[in-house]
Amino acid sequence: MQPKTKTILFILLSFTLGIFCGWFLKDHVFMKPEHTPGDFQKMLAEQLHLDEHQIAQVDSLLEIRRQQMDVYRKQMFAMRDTTQIEIRKFLDANQNKLFDAVIQEMNEREAKKREHEAAKK
Repeated sequence: MQPKTKTILFILLSFTLGIFCGWFLKDHVFMKPEHTPGDFQKMLAEQLHLDEHQIAQVDSLLEIRRQQMDVYRKQMFAMRDTTQIEIRKFLDANQNKLFDAVIQEMNEREAKKREHEAAKK
């Protein structure tokens, strides 16, 4: 197998593995959509018997982390877009058309997922 072919396969496998891991871990690691950040804060306050000062501190910290996660999410999407551009460099015209279809399908699945999550709220 040629080094160029190995590189393309490695990138595509990495990209696919990232998608699979994100799909699998979304419900196991991240907060489920039916829960709001306020639910978590309320649970902490009740179970840990936090006073008003502690509640304010926890709220402040969680807000900072939410903002950091938003920045991280934007960076992640930018990295995804850059990776797609770099993958295209290895593809011929026909493969680029097929790649367009793959990207379109992924975008449609993501849009359906967002619609489904929005409907739950």
